[in-house]
Amino acid sequence: MINEADLMQKMEMFVRMNHHVRHENTCGPKHMPHAPEGCRMPGGPRHMPMGPGRMPIPPHRPMLGRERLLVLIGKSEGGIHQKDLLEKVHIGAPAMSELVNKLEDDGYIVRTVDPDDRRATLLTLTEKGQARAAEVEDERALRFKETFAALTDKEKETLSALLDKLMIRKA
Repeated sequence: MINEADLMQKMEMFVRMNHHVRHENTCGPKHMPHAPEGCRMPGGPRHMPMGPGRMPIPPHRPMLGRERLLVLIGKSEGGIHQKDLLEKVHIGAPAMSELVNKLEDDGYIVRTVDPDDRRATLLTLTEKGQARAAEVEDERALRFKETFAALTDKEKETLSALLDKLMIRKA
């Protein structure tokens, strides 16, 4: 049986890999002087490409935030280096520092010097952080289960295989 969280992660990866294609198909190439009505290039006043039937397509935002960091930190036995966490979430160092600072200020994580490498900082969850990470995991599992509720186990496996095939082709 396929895990809904793994399937959702695969779908998110596929969307991220194909985000630029959707943008060009809905708004036209960046050099296109007359983008369709309602469509603005990134950085413009409004980026809401129009899909079939002229319905707005909301911009894709990868699932990222404080809660995701809590889950990733919690899955790392003995803590995780901030630079390793940065590599896992693919965001800029300033954004990561801001998120980590907020988590620490709110009492969800603590920073400690790595005893094996005094130049490195380890991030670990506090009890409050562990409780919230567990809540987030439960919320995500429920959301994924609801998302894929209409599919049979065989259909989930087929979807997973198709996503694998499309991503291999794209790579």
